[in-house]
Amino acid sequence: MNEGEVYFSLWADHAFDPEVITKRLGIEPTRVIRKADPRPKISSWELSSGKVVDEVVDVYELASQLVSRLAPVAERVQQLISDLDLSAVLQVVLRITMDDTKSTPAIGFDREVIRFLGTVGASIDVDTYRNDN
Repeated sequence: MNEGEVYFSLWADHAFDPEVITKRLGIEPTRVIRKADPRPKISSWELSSGKVVDEVVDVYELASQLVSRLAPVAERVQQLISDLDLSAVLQVVLRITMDDTKSTPAIGFDREVIRFLGTVGASIDVDTYRNDN
């Protein structure tokens, strides 16, 4: 089986309170990380599509569903990035089956996702791993 997750992260190398983002966006994060010594090295606020374990993992769909929650607050996201000196990334994490009889994930982004990412100045990062299961 393939596994996949798409998440949007607002992050920084410096410490900040992720609760500020939650309050200003009105969206509960899936996960927060608070910078500490020696680890973790970053602080972040993350909203995830949730992990999908299936023969077919559709990144188009996962990213679209996630961005549909964030697009209405794009201006607030932009302001948070500026106010808190944050970076934004749409992170795609895939574990791809080594079974040749199974489909590989569909990877791509629709116009709305690209528009949102451009508006807030986010990058895209895709991490792929072999899933030996």
